[in-house]
Amino acid sequence: GKLVVKAKSMTSEEIELREHLEEGGNEVYETDLGEFIVQKLGSRPMHILAPAVHVPKEDVARLLSEITGEELPADVEILVATARKLLREKFFKADIGISGSNVVAAETGSLFLIENEGNIRLATGAPPVHIALVGMEKLVPTLSEAWKVAEVTWRYANYTIPQYISVVSGPSCTGDIEKVITYGAHGPGEFHVIFLDGGRAELARHPSLSQVLYCLRCGGCLYECPVFG
Repeated sequence: GKLVVKAKSMTSEEIELREHLEEGGNEVYETDLGEFIVQKLGSRPMHILAPAVHVPKEDVARLLSEITGEELPADVEILVATARKLLREKFFKADIGISGSNVVAAETGSLFLIENEGNIRLATGAPPVHIALVGMEKLVPTLSEAWKVAEVTWRYANYTIPQYISVVSGPSCTGDIEKVITYGAHGPGEFHVIFLDGGRAELARHPSLSQVLYCLRCGGCLYECPVFG
């Protein structure tokens, strides 16, 4: 019976998390625009960086017109503004926000979240509970190594730098009243990280297939893969 907002997460798609939550009676919204379009079409993501790259703007206009009850033109700016309005209230009414992570630093427990739309910040900062589902291969020892992995990820995604880089190291807190640390200030009061094996440990032991775990999921396959060339 919960309202859940969800940031783009290939790890969650791997285990069909959204579908499972919906079957359990929860209302779940993908908040990345491409993922939202694909969700409402009942389709599947087409690419790592652009999940709805296969959907023309005319189809998006028809889809959003059905959802809103308005006759929307096939104008990209209007369609983006409509999606923003649709999802805005969901961020602040949601019980739970779910994300993945591009890389995690073991020494500090910090999650790095790379994005351009701003939906991940809202999905992980507005609801009272933030749950992150992360593939175990995303864990690196130190904060400095995590920064390096994060930069390689966005560089090979063909960005000089993304619009937003969030580093989440725990639930929100404040010590502004008599220096008493209290959790749940303006952001989530609960922060949970779940590491997924899903066959990764077995894969890591394979002499050749273990290389798959080096994939950054940066979308560099469109240009030049930093791992496999």
